[in-house]
Amino acid sequence: MDRDFSNVTHDRGVLFIVTGAKYTSAAIEAAQSVAETNPWAGIAIFTDQQVSGAPFHYVAQMGEGASRRKHEFIARSPFRETLYLDSDTRVTTDLQDLFRLLEKFDIAGAHVRFRESPKRLLTHSADIPKAFPQINCGVMLYKKGVASDALFADWCRIYDQGGFKRDQIPFREALWRSDARFYVFGPEYNKRYIPLSRFGGEPAPKILHLKGYNSRSKLMKAALAIALWPTWRRIRATNKAARA
Repeated sequence: MDRDFSNVTHDRGVLFIVTGAKYTSAAIEAAQSVAETNPWAGIAIFTDQQVSGAPFHYVAQMGEGASRRKHEFIARSPFRETLYLDSDTRVTTDLQDLFRLLEKFDIAGAHVRFRESPKRLLTHSADIPKAFPQINCGVMLYKKGVASDALFADWCRIYDQGGFKRDQIPFREALWRSDARFYVFGPEYNKRYIPLSRFGGEPAPKILHLKGYNSRSKLMKAALAIALWPTWRRIRATNKAARA
């Protein structure tokens, strides 16, 4: 395991950025879902906790007192092509097809769910149309390059200038100003709620992104597992059919 990103052998991979024991533990569980479904992918983490061994190939230690503000670390991914994931995620299937977006685009993400709520439309200084809503920064695909580096640098600058506490408002503004080629992928790659139907024609979730995954409560996790049982049954059937 590479502890300072100095000996990277993976070109593509998944990155986590966390602080504190709670979120590091959650990131380990999320990373295990990546390893189980995407054994070809490198897995890296920035953390202020002691982490060793599987499922991570690369661990970088944050300095004491570092924040978990992902915009300060996301450009430092060890991979040429990166999928950033929050710790409250679970990957359900192979994601090589998702990474193919980077053949044409610099960065990709999904719209936030409640994108027309007033707090989602706040800006720092740019006049941005409502038709260009916030992107959920908890699941982001990107590749190294001049355009993405400039986007992430502007994200940091707007965050600091505006005194923001959350990252999606300044990211929306940085993306609006950016020359990066951007693509919005489907919500199945960033599923923020538990599907209540049997999907119909809707694709099965490929990445679940649910707050309950960060809970330390055994009762909460048990309730989440029960609520997700029909979803996982559909996911397993979809994956089996894809392999046939």
